[in-house]
Amino acid sequence: MMSEATTRQLLVRSGGRCALCYGELLTSEFTRQPVYLGERAHIVGRSKSTGSPRGEHELPIDLRDNPENLLLLCRSCHREIDTRPNIGTFTVERLQEAKQRHESRIAQILSVPPGQDTTVLRMQGTIGSSNVALDRSVAASAVLAQGRCARFPLSHDTSGIEIDLRRVPSPDIGNRQYYEACRESIDRVFDRQVAPAVEDGTLRHVSVFALARWPSLVHLGSRLGDKLDVDIYQRHRASESWAWPDHASEQRFSVEVVTEGTPGGEATLLLSMSAPVHTHEVPSDLKDCRLYRITPADDCTPHLDVVNSPAALKSAERALRDVLADIEQHCKATRRLHILGAAPLSVFVALGRVANREIHPKLILHDRVNDQYLPVMEVN
Repeated sequence: MMSEATTRQLLVRSGGRCALCYGELLTSEFTRQPVYLGERAHIVGRSKSTGSPRGEHELPIDLRDNPENLLLLCRSCHREIDTRPNIGTFTVERLQEAKQRHESRIAQILSVPPGQDTTVLRMQGTIGSSNVALDRSVAASAVLAQGRCARFPLSHDTSGIEIDLRRVPSPDIGNRQYYEACRESIDRVFDRQVAPAVEDGTLRHVSVFALARWPSLVHLGSRLGDKLDVDIYQRHRASESWAWPDHASEQRFSVEVVTEGTPGGEATLLLSMSAPVHTHEVPSDLKDCRLYRITPADDCTPHLDVVNSPAALKSAERALRDVLADIEQHCKATRRLHILGAAPLSVFVALGRVANREIHPKLILHDRVNDQYLPVMEVN
């Protein structure tokens, strides 16, 4: 007979959630009233009889009602694991792994100190010809690895702040109407959800997960601004993960004034960070402008995972600020800063955040179309 203490221990370890489907077990889905819906499920069956699921295991009988041999499940999952055709799938080893994974995750979440929660903002769009998606569980795992607990408020379905650019008709790359429609979608979410939540104090920290064409990311960054506490994440090509790698080195970036240029209202910033971009690729009508270039420092070759840690992203952000500070100090007449080149997506969000419309030039974003750079969007 299982004791009340065993039930309480199992409930606490599982966080009141089903260990398999993660469904809530303390509240009615229909009435939202407090209702206990959990069931204690044996990993190794209570007896050695043929009708006891996985009961033939060598675990001693007197240990089978211990918390270590029990899962907290919803009724549906409990039936799934104990239905005879499924026994071969839900083995003792697989259920033990599920229990350990679930209870470890609950313990990790509860270890996050108060005040370390964050609101997740996901922006999903089109890259190339493919629509890309980011599941909320992926975002939650990534922020948990950074010592924060993900929240998904500000929506009726608890999906959090979500900007879906996949609904925007996607013409050929370089189409200004496409980027204008993306801008409107971003502005709509910020005006309706984000700005009111910032104003009333609901929104204090935001974790950004954005996967879309880069000009839209710059506009997203401009709407976030640099007053709100923000962490920016990116998908890493080597691991296909959104979590920052452990023990990654801090890649630094350097700023170079390639061409002094003639005095005037235009300047150009060439980003040669995730792939080599050469000065001869600058459009001919910008050849006489002051030209800046940001590259990886320490003789590092540009590559896709060049920003491999929060520290590396901070270094890239400092380089962007250095460019804007140099313009402010030496080229006050500059009204338009043309952006072209190749950089990790997180850098483009950071670019939008550091550019202050009250002080800095308007950003003219150039997309690469048929081996040439064309202006597609203006920010600020």
